[in-house]
Amino acid sequence: MKNRITFKINGTLCVVRSGKTTNKKIAKPTEQIVQTYHFSRGQFEAAKRKTSMAEFFSHDADVCMDCPFAVSNGAKLSACYTHKVMQYSGFVSMLRSIANEQDWDDIPNLIPSIERDLYALSHGKYLRFGTYGEPSLLPYAVAKSMCAVAKSWTGYTHQWRKATEYNALFMASTHDQDQEQQAFNQGWRSFVAARHGISGLVQCPASKEAGFKSNCSQCGLCSGTEGKGKKSIVILEH
Repeated sequence: MKNRITFKINGTLCVVRSGKTTNKKIAKPTEQIVQTYHFSRGQFEAAKRKTSMAEFFSHDADVCMDCPFAVSNGAKLSACYTHKVMQYSGFVSMLRSIANEQDWDDIPNLIPSIERDLYALSHGKYLRFGTYGEPSLLPYAVAKSMCAVAKSWTGYTHQWRKATEYNALFMASTHDQDQEQQAFNQGWRSFVAARHGISGLVQCPASKEAGFKSNCSQCGLCSGTEGKGKKSIVILEH
């Protein structure tokens, strides 16, 4: 079975990869998990040559859209938690590996045979949607079918005002009580990254303030309205 599946969707690159993580908040170091990544063509081309973090993330418009932490939307480079040296180095290394195998024009679009590979890769595993990039770029029917065979999953989107059907699978990424209520009124559960706790919401079990009592793979609360849990989740800004 393939451990990495690469394809294009509407002019962007999607990489779905099975492997282990060193982040104990996400899963145990021994567990094989599946993560999805979305990159723009500009990021793919930048990774092929010597580039900088600032340049690489400046090409994020097609995959981060109107996320307030996107560099293309005027945010500081340090605003997003993915904009760290370790993550950046991993993204560039993965893209260079792909570029060594095929040029951009040779990367296939998403077709039924690739969908079948995605479902096989996801079977019985924890899925982490949107490890980098906007997870709603993945077609809803494909994401839903991946979830149907997975052990558990998590996903977060800043597109909750637009990509409304994804509320079944993903959490609305919100940042205060007012946004959480707006998302709730539109049918979403939220993952709220707030400056302080919010009464009535569930404290993230994988957070520092909760004592790291669980991890994302075991918890699975951040799985939309059709997943596990009913209330929104809150974590202190990190």
